[in-house]
Amino acid sequence: MKKLCVCAVLCFLMLSPFTLFAGGQGEGSAAGNGGGKPKVTLWATGSDNVRMLFEKLIDEYNAKPGSTSVVELQFVMSGSGGQTLSDRIAAAKLAGKTDTDFDLLAENGSALASYVDKAGGDLFVPLDFSKIPNYANVKMKSGFFTDCVVPYRGTTVVMAYDSVRLPNPPKTWAELGAWITSHPGRFAYNPPGSGGSGAGFVNLALYKDLPPEAKVSTDEKWVEQWGPGWDWLKSIHPYLYTSGGKVVYPNKNQGTLDLLINKEVDLIPAWADQVLTNISRGILPESTKIYQLTPALNGTDVVLAVPNIGGGAEKTYDFINFMISPEAQKICLETIFAVPVIDASLIDSTYKTMVKDLDISGFSVISNGKLGDVRNQYWDKNIARLP
Repeated sequence: MKKLCVCAVLCFLMLSPFTLFAGGQGEGSAAGNGGGKPKVTLWATGSDNVRMLFEKLIDEYNAKPGSTSVVELQFVMSGSGGQTLSDRIAAAKLAGKTDTDFDLLAENGSALASYVDKAGGDLFVPLDFSKIPNYANVKMKSGFFTDCVVPYRGTTVVMAYDSVRLPNPPKTWAELGAWITSHPGRFAYNPPGSGGSGAGFVNLALYKDLPPEAKVSTDEKWVEQWGPGWDWLKSIHPYLYTSGGKVVYPNKNQGTLDLLINKEVDLIPAWADQVLTNISRGILPESTKIYQLTPALNGTDVVLAVPNIGGGAEKTYDFINFMISPEAQKICLETIFAVPVIDASLIDSTYKTMVKDLDISGFSVISNGKLGDVRNQYWDKNIARLP
């Protein structure tokens, strides 16, 4: 049965387009238009703001006279259905492919365990950091697969709220539960399988009382300890956002954010960068604020890694080096309010004050690899179907 499943996946890969979105096709970035430079295909996943960020970064890099490669983007929108990016890479790896276009991966550091669970422990190539001179300026060191990754930004899930409608938001987990039940319909989160903000919220419910080692383990023994968390999520279900008289879980990170934008709810878990971006564009009012619960919601570094089924690390080093340069870090900061991985004094931007309180050293990291799929399946069957 396992062989049949792998074959079916391979057929899908050969016969179907790999991605839902493609970007980075600005002047000079199309295949065959790099003046003999090698092409690097960068694979990334996330929300639309991340896609726009990479399109801007890639266009900037490809236009640089000294760049040594031409980078193209393949982007898979989170929560879009079908195969996840980790499934696609694993399918190619398990089929013995060694010449794919999976040249470079951009992914949350805490999500890499899922890739390794599915594809094997040798999936990522150890990097030669001497060929990445800007790495000397990196202050944010990854806690996952350290020899194989370079962090390029930090990100975290926070609580977002409108300070006019909610001047005193709940600050602790206990206060949050009490607030939700006393303010029916004013809180929402998205399904954990449709986006990281919902996954971060569910993860905190499941892991907040478990020992630290559980939070970075893929051992299935911890699933048996999730019971109190599931019970808590079931208990708040009747008090969540409703539409047409029925509790509704908005789809994707953006779906939850849209409810806050439209004033249909007052408080949500959301990615900090998405909230700050919407405030800067005037989509969310300036009265929108963010904060961390106690204990904190999921945070992580976001990294670049080289799968061993692509074109090799050598041709990726120049772009990786660019991504941690002051120039690229400024683009990350000013485009999506990403937490810089280098000393902020090296970045010429007034936006630094917007993320000064988002210190990755205070982030709560939960990396459960394949257990994320177990979590999502249970949630879909036992939480989403509640009346």
